[in-house]
Amino acid sequence: MTGKSKSGMFGGESMGSTTIVEALRKANDDKNVVAVVLRVDSPGGSALASDLIWHQTQTLKKPLVASMGDVAASGGYYISMGAKKIIASPSTITGSIGVVGGKLAIKGLLDKVGITTEVIERGKNSGIFSSSGKFTESQREVVTKMMEDMYGQFTAKAADGRHMPVEKLRKLAGGRVYSGRQAKENGLVDQLGTLHDAIVEAKKLAGLGADEEVKIEVLPEPTNFFEALFGDLDSEKEVRLSGGLSRGVSGTLINGMAPEVAKIIRNAEVLRAVFDRPVAFMMPFQLDIR
Repeated sequence: MTGKSKSGMFGGESMGSTTIVEALRKANDDKNVVAVVLRVDSPGGSALASDLIWHQTQTLKKPLVASMGDVAASGGYYISMGAKKIIASPSTITGSIGVVGGKLAIKGLLDKVGITTEVIERGKNSGIFSSSGKFTESQREVVTKMMEDMYGQFTAKAADGRHMPVEKLRKLAGGRVYSGRQAKENGLVDQLGTLHDAIVEAKKLAGLGADEEVKIEVLPEPTNFFEALFGDLDSEKEVRLSGGLSRGVSGTLINGMAPEVAKIIRNAEVLRAVFDRPVAFMMPFQLDIR
């Protein structure tokens, strides 16, 4: 998401573009840092946030290796594709090169509960993302064009990063999802391996020996127990935790719930995080594997 990274008290986390961009800048400016390993475990999110992080990876003057965790799909793939090398595990869920967009039109729901809204607009597309009504034909055309432009950027940058023709990349795109092994076979990642393998590769790209001892600096710095449980202890976090689903629900309580109920609450937290931010387009960020 755009903004700072956040950890929810229910275990949900979001990678904030501001936090990651600052971390990449710090690593780039630190003369003691010779290479960067970007560890990615994300199934996607805001198209804008993904592009901001990708852009910052392109300004690095030091070798960058992307290390994919359990999931590095859509937005997770977007921020990885500019790396010098991409390393995934055989079971990593990756790819999903695609963009989705839309809005929640809740006027009918508001009418049912007796809530009246009046919208004052000037210009046929001024209320394009207003929840007070569905898209008009004009608005739908605009949203479709914006999605096509974003998809064009995604595929063009992916093709450039993977050194393959756009036409070939587009055959692998369209939202298709791959395992790490399949991604390797199709040229979407460079090799299969672990985080350790990514660190070894980063050392090689920096001109160091594979067995040479190095100090690994983790950025952004890990949060302490209370920040992991309640989020950052700043005013923004305190406001966030004081309302919505977070009010009166403890981590102990959710851990004792049935898995289906706990999943619904976590998904609701994700949706609330999405609508807390000015996000127009999302890169698919939820995968259910059965």
